Amino acid sequence: MAKDDLTVDAVRKMAADIGMTRLNDRQLQELLRSTKTARARRDSLATGTLTYADEPAHVFNLTTADRQ
Repeated sequence: MAKDDLTVDAVRKMAADIGMTRLNDRQLQELLRSTKTARARRDSLATGTLTYADEPAHVFNLTTADRQ
C-alpha cells in the first residue's frame, strides 16, 4: 500500500483483521489519522545504517522476597 492512499475503508479492514469490529465512524477517522501520523514518523527515521545490534534490549530483573 502506498503512503498516501490509506482510506477509511482500508483502516476498517485493518481493524477488522485484528478483531476491532465495533469501531464507529469517529473512531475509524481517529485510527486513520493516527496511522498516517505513525507511518510518517516511521518513514522519517534514519534506518539505513541500523544493524541488529542497534535493536534495544529489554532486560527484566525479577526479585523474590528471599533476595531483597
